[in-house]
Amino acid sequence: MGDLLLIDDIPVEIRRNKRRRSRIAVNIDPAGHVVLDAPPLTLIDDMAALVREHARWLRYRLREVQKETAHLGRMGYEENEVVLYLGEPLTLIHHAEKSVVRVNNHLCVPPGDTNATRSRVRNWYRDQADKVFLKIMASWQDLPWLEGQVPTWRHRFMKSQWGSCSARGRISLNTHLVRTPERLIEYVTLHEICHLKHHNHSRRFHALMGMHMEDWPERSQELRRNLSLLLDE
Repeated sequence: MGDLLLIDDIPVEIRRNKRRRSRIAVNIDPAGHVVLDAPPLTLIDDMAALVREHARWLRYRLREVQKETAHLGRMGYEENEVVLYLGEPLTLIHHAEKSVVRVNNHLCVPPGDTNATRSRVRNWYRDQADKVFLKIMASWQDLPWLEGQVPTWRHRFMKSQWGSCSARGRISLNTHLVRTPERLIEYVTLHEICHLKHHNHSRRFHALMGMHMEDWPERSQELRRNLSLLLDE
């Protein structure tokens, strides 16, 4: 996954491609953002200029993508808008209790303005991520190089990546992942755990991924379609 930027009001993912010599390819990702496939040494200013030059067309295409995903409902933090949890759309409704509670396909939150609702929902996401991520991380502990131990990990809201693994072997997961289906959380956790053995994206790393998750390329592509979730920061 490349870096995610906002150029004016347009969400843009930048992918550095060593096979490109000079031309920048412009595409629209189904997740609702622009993708720039650029040569490695391309300056951010040059890419921003390209986006601004084609801004009218890009905004039109992004609106068309939004129409295609309108069946999910209006995404946001007002009452009757939609939030995602493990890939499922939940409609926000107000209730008299002091805590956030899921009831079937609704997420019930105490009354409040948009900022208060957003804060409560994000805290609820944190609580759910604690449990969901722990369960999935623990499911990998029998991998040979982990020796029965769950790796050191944490989660937090991040803007530009789904996960990372430090040189010291500490794994960070993006709390936003709890909004995606579990199979994508499984993919990201395995990806970072494989970095404990190969701290790169070499053939050996990809072979290790394939040994424990044959369909990881398909899951990776599916995760890209959720990239717009990173903008909610």
